[in-house]
Amino acid sequence: FRQWHERLSIETSKFLSDILPSSILANASKELSPYILDMFGNPTRIDYGTGHELNFVLFFYILWKLQLIEIEKDLQAVVLIGFVSYIKTMRKLQVIYMLEPAGSHGVWGLDDYHCLLFFFGAAQLSKQNIITPSDIHNPSILQELSNEYLYLEGIQFIRTIKSSAPFAETSPMLNDISGMNDWGKICSGLMRLFLGEVLHKLPVAQHI
Repeated sequence: FRQWHERLSIETSKFLSDILPSSILANASKELSPYILDMFGNPTRIDYGTGHELNFVLFFYILWKLQLIEIEKDLQAVVLIGFVSYIKTMRKLQVIYMLEPAGSHGVWGLDDYHCLLFFFGAAQLSKQNIITPSDIHNPSILQELSNEYLYLEGIQFIRTIKSSAPFAETSPMLNDISGMNDWGKICSGLMRLFLGEVLHKLPVAQHI
């Protein structure tokens, strides 16, 4: 993982030089590089958690402040294309390098690695009325639709890596959430959770 992260550092400079206007490249690159490097985990501790995930949002927030993206025009693509691709990469890293959960609350937390994934996922599902929260317990739905819906991908991943124990025991919070019937309310609750347990926590905020 440390070697992968070293390669990421090299590729980050090339990536930013491709997407940033030359007029702001030097200063903006210094500002943006740490967020890219941090969003994939810590190469010293070989861990990953919600604080690392937050860096994805911060990276695009800075692009917006630099007027390189527009909220109304680009936000959907940032989540459904950018964030989805990011999660696919993180799944490979989490499995191949067995990244330790950073700051995890264990069974008392939402998930070992992610919070925004479930918030974005609930927001995505709030735009449809076919899949219900209780459908996370339906293996066929997870198998068929986890590649399409972020929330279901998160559930499917947990069930895969923790298959030796009942879901209600490994993820009691997500299990309780499945008893609700409104994705919009779930989304609002997850936003409050994100603010309280991630964004407003000193160990996370001090690195922003």
